[in-house]
Amino acid sequence: MLAKTAGILLNRLVVGFVFAFIYQAMTGVATSALSIPLTGTIQDLIRGIESVDQAESALAIAWWAISTILFTLIATQLVRFRKRISPYKGESMDTPPNITIVSLLILGAAMSFIFFLVDLSIGATMTVSDIRTIYESAVQGDYGPLAISMLFSVVAGFVVVGVVGRAGKVREITRGVGAIDMNTIKKKFSKDDDDDEVKTTADTLGLAPGALVHVGKKRVDKAWFSAIRYDGDGYSEVSKTYDIEECIGADEKGVNWLNMTGVHDAEHVRRFGEKFNLHELYQADIMNTELRPTLDASPDSIFMILKMPHFDGDGNIIIEHISLVLGANHVISFQEAEGDVFEKVRENIRQSRGEFRNMGSDYLAYALIDAIVDNFFVIMENIGSQTEELERQLMSKPGPETLQVIYALKRQLVTLRRVIWPMREVINGLERSDSPLVRDTTKRYLRDVYNHTVQTMDTVESLRDMVGGMLDTYLSSVSNRMNEVMKTLTVIASIFIPITFIAGLYGTNFAYVPELELEGGYFVMLGAMGAVSGAMLVWFRRKSWL
Repeated sequence: MLAKTAGILLNRLVVGFVFAFIYQAMTGVATSALSIPLTGTIQDLIRGIESVDQAESALAIAWWAISTILFTLIATQLVRFRKRISPYKGESMDTPPNITIVSLLILGAAMSFIFFLVDLSIGATMTVSDIRTIYESAVQGDYGPLAISMLFSVVAGFVVVGVVGRAGKVREITRGVGAIDMNTIKKKFSKDDDDDEVKTTADTLGLAPGALVHVGKKRVDKAWFSAIRYDGDGYSEVSKTYDIEECIGADEKGVNWLNMTGVHDAEHVRRFGEKFNLHELYQADIMNTELRPTLDASPDSIFMILKMPHFDGDGNIIIEHISLVLGANHVISFQEAEGDVFEKVRENIRQSRGEFRNMGSDYLAYALIDAIVDNFFVIMENIGSQTEELERQLMSKPGPETLQVIYALKRQLVTLRRVIWPMREVINGLERSDSPLVRDTTKRYLRDVYNHTVQTMDTVESLRDMVGGMLDTYLSSVSNRMNEVMKTLTVIASIFIPITFIAGLYGTNFAYVPELELEGGYFVMLGAMGAVSGAMLVWFRRKSWL
């Protein structure tokens, strides 16, 4: 226990020292640049309000607002990456969540006020101006400033960790403040309100089959394209262009991989359909991001809908709609947003690794599918890490936040299962397809990808069982804690029942109570109460109720 306490103090000393160093450096630079004395605390705000000079007043208030945000961001990052600088690794703490601007201001103001109080308390004993003063005093044998600096660093470390540790609470209190209002303002001042409207499959009811209506959220402002053409002799690439003609161009020998990012653009989807003779239903399915993974083969092409999961900034799983069209010498991919898992495939083509450039378009389609399936393992590993951390929380000190994490994991696993199951059918159908576009040599690779999807599905089911068990464990833990509390209260109440009876009996208002006239009767009553209480405690102990 003593070693753990010393380790935590050492961690706070390191975190506080790093923060104090950055704190002093930034405040010193601001003081020099603005030519006014600054502290980086709420004292700057007070000085700005009380200052007669309007220019100096405005600078002091502005610096307080800026420093409030900067120091809170620095504190958040220090806590987030504290394991890289903390000597003692036995301490565990939740990573601070992403917070809104309003939460950032509240936390910053609280930290600014706390440091103002710390400066007052420490400054009342000794003034420590900077590191140079500390060094010069230590050389001369005066270790007072060094001790005060170390004390300030420890206090600063506790303040930083304590304030940032309340980020989740502040975020809950300020939920919806700032972010929702900003989105509302953005929509009001948007030039095209229709672009922000999110359509669902219900909006397509009554439309003609093959109507090009984008279903889902618009992920990019403007659609763009890329193209890679390769064969055994070399390759050419168009990395990113907004000119569709530069992408599709005229077919060349070899394999052509054409990519469109931004499926909301109906005109460009129609242009691809005309160029490569895509059925109108295929074109409509490309723009409908709510469709499940599916496979459809025609004599001259194979159309596939896949799903590519990834995490957003808040740790939520986003499922991106991916459409692939496999032709005799081309593969066309349609993506919702910028950023994918295909970079390794691009590098294999550029570096001519293995026999990639000597393979056909079916092998390229396999490589893209394999990259998507491999990304599921990354998602599973991340969820597995969260599950392990959740287990530790359940064994140590589960709280309401733990229940929220459990339900979040359950939703993520349900989403992944809903995606992986039909994707397994798509890969199995492609591997068993009789289409001449898929060669027997490629089917062997597809069987390997199919096995990966089966493995991923088993992992999802295992994690679902684990998370479900964690929910039962959490409920049992809460119930046990409640039972312990109720047992303690019941024991206390049981002890006081006979005592209360005795006190009530001799507190009645009858005119004559014989025991009241006995000398020492009061002490006899107290002794009787103590004896009854002791006897009940002994009985409870023998019954193992205590």
